[in-house]
Amino acid sequence: MLSYILHLDTALFLFINNNFHFSFLNENMRAFTFLGNGWVAYWLVLVYVYIYNRLKFKQSFFLLVLTQLVPGIFDIIIKRLVNRQRPIVALHNLIKDGAVHINLLGRHLTEYSFPSGHATTAFSLAVALSYLFPKRYKLFYALAFIVAFSRVYDGEHYPLDVIAGGILGYLFAKITLTAYKKIKKINGYNFEKF
Repeated sequence: MLSYILHLDTALFLFINNNFHFSFLNENMRAFTFLGNGWVAYWLVLVYVYIYNRLKFKQSFFLLVLTQLVPGIFDIIIKRLVNRQRPIVALHNLIKDGAVHINLLGRHLTEYSFPSGHATTAFSLAVALSYLFPKRYKLFYALAFIVAFSRVYDGEHYPLDVIAGGILGYLFAKITLTAYKKIKKINGYNFEKF
């Protein structure tokens, strides 16, 4: 059963990676990929929060740290346990023989493919930002979806990697957000004094 799922995952990866490439999209997809990179995304998000939610910046900052830290820790643990090779490595012999082709726009990473850290980051940020700015939730989830798609488009991850990363980021950010709201409600804790 697992081998069949992995076979379908590889087939879907090759279909997406080989059939959706257009020169005008390549640079844009690389840009979207950076929105899932924690070091890039956090600074952009903090600037956004500071501009649009300045009065509650400390509270928002604390929430963003929590909703990134918890999913991020689980992402790293799962990556180390699974240690799935990236497509460029796993399909190396088929590429060498000319049986398959990968459009690789990324950094040529070789390991820790499952789950996608970029997808985890993007979806956990979408959860936190949707809580802070509920009227813009569609925008945040659309950006998270594009980040996840860009990882397959760029040849860095299989579809299953980004689906797992998205679910991981969403679920653990939701759990963290629920705990955050309960602590705030029960204890009446003012995170602005943090």
